[in-house]
Amino acid sequence: MLADISNIAGYYDSFPPKINNIDLMYYTLKNDYWIIGIADWKLYYCIDYLESYKYYLGRRIIVEAPQGIKADLLLIMKAIQNDCLILTNDRLLDHLDIIPSESWLKSHRVMFKIYNGEFKIYLPK
Repeated sequence: MLADISNIAGYYDSFPPKINNIDLMYYTLKNDYWIIGIADWKLYYCIDYLESYKYYLGRRIIVEAPQGIKADLLLIMKAIQNDCLILTNDRLLDHLDIIPSESWLKSHRVMFKIYNGEFKIYLPK
């Protein structure tokens, strides 16, 4: 499973983005899924606990998209190449030009919710 780390951290919802969301996701899913996180390069400059974030980067648990390239593009391309699920609440509608089909997106996008300290995923049907 490929995880949209910027989305999970709350980059687009709350400021600063939270390392706790990332920790919670990995802790919850680590026994059931092999997870590779892909983050936007900008996250490095605003995450709330940089040292914890560096831990993930240093061990290649999370990789950053190169500057100027959206992580969404890498997530989609790698998911297509490796037939992986994408963990994100992003609808990815601004990338329909590289998504094979709407049905592919529906079958590969896993949504999540963080509520009361719990991380819950919603697998595609």
